[in-house]
Amino acid sequence: MELPHWLNSLKGKELDNYFESAFNKASSEEQSEVPLATQLHLYAYYKRAIDEPYVSNRSFELNDLRQGFKMNALIQVQNISKSEAKRRYIKIVEDLYPKPW
Repeated sequence: MELPHWLNSLKGKELDNYFESAFNKASSEEQSEVPLATQLHLYAYYKRAIDEPYVSNRSFELNDLRQGFKMNALIQVQNISKSEAKRRYIKIVEDLYPKPW
C-alpha cells in the first residue's frame, strides 16, 4: 500500500491523534456499505495498531468461517509495526470518507 508522504511523516502523539480520529470516523459510519475485504483490512490494522493479539482458537473449534477470515487477516499484518498499521488504517479511512471529518 502506497502511503502519502505526509502520512509517513506522522509520529508519536500526532500519529495517535490521527489514528483515533480515523477510528472514530470509521466507527460512526455504516459498516455494511464498506466492502468485506476492506472491513477485514481495517480490522487487522486496528488490532495490530492497538497490539491486541488474536488469542482464541474458537474459529477452529466452531468451524466459523468469519473468524477464520479474521485470523487470516491478522496473520498477514503480524510483521508490520504498530505505527505502520495505524498509518494504513488512516489511509483506508481517508479513502473511504474524504475529509473534512
